[in-house]
Amino acid sequence: MAFYDTAEWNVARRQALHDGGHECGRCGVSLVGLGKEAHVHHRKELKKAPALRSEPLNLLPLCRICHTIEHKRKRRYACDIDGRPIDASHPWNKPR
Repeated sequence: MAFYDTAEWNVARRQALHDGGHECGRCGVSLVGLGKEAHVHHRKELKKAPALRSEPLNLLPLCRICHTIEHKRKRRYACDIDGRPIDASHPWNKPR
């Protein structure tokens, strides 16, 4: 995505890492010296809330593993507009 190549993102990313003490917001592992492996997660998805793309309160520093877990968790518990789970393996989506 082009946004992640902008100066705006680079500044917001560095600020989020600084604000988080250069530690993963989930597991607490140090992110110092990890470079691009020090991820910064948008709490509200960039696609759904573009106005919050650089908002410090919307950014969470995470290690690569916790970032992967966070995205899998969101998909698993997400639902459609009618409240039905999106995850095909969710028990509510199994035939009766």
